[in-house]
Amino acid sequence: MLLLRLKITRADRPLFLLTTLVTCTAALLSAQAGSAHSRANREAHLANVQAQNTAIHSGSVVRAAYAFRGSRYVMGGTSRSGFDCSGFVRYILGATNGVSLPRTATEQYYHGNKIPDGLLQPGDLVFFKNTYKHGISHVGIYVGGGEFVHAANSHKGVRMDHLTDRYYQAHYAGARRVLPAQMAAAPHIR
Repeated sequence: MLLLRLKITRADRPLFLLTTLVTCTAALLSAQAGSAHSRANREAHLANVQAQNTAIHSGSVVRAAYAFRGSRYVMGGTSRSGFDCSGFVRYILGATNGVSLPRTATEQYYHGNKIPDGLLQPGDLVFFKNTYKHGISHVGIYVGGGEFVHAANSHKGVRMDHLTDRYYQAHYAGARRVLPAQMAAAPHIR
């Protein structure tokens, strides 16, 4: 143990005591703030998970997709700890409607009924080609109003974008309907 002997004059004692008190108080407040911050983060995370669970149990694909905005992107990810685009779509449709989709965007593209552009409904899947590799390479969930929710990339995570954005317009490959209720209600599309 290293002992430090300071020579403090009688005149310096009040300043030394004040400096020590301020330093100790600052350290204590910092520790309490860190604890409060991590507690607030845990509470926010739990509230977010609860909102996601509620959205999934509602049976609404659109509501569930919205609830997962802000989730992490993980290449190959298929769970709440992180999604890639096809893992996100597969998770949401499976959890809300029990729809079993193949794993990749390319495989999902050939599942369900092809939808003409003017007949898109919320819950339909929208596909994109030549985004990071040749062919069908990206998928999202159409939520209405020209918007879709998707696991974009590792920088943006799960988010909402517009089909008319120049990038998505240039790579758009088409749409598929996979929700059983929508497929039954629109047999003329088959």
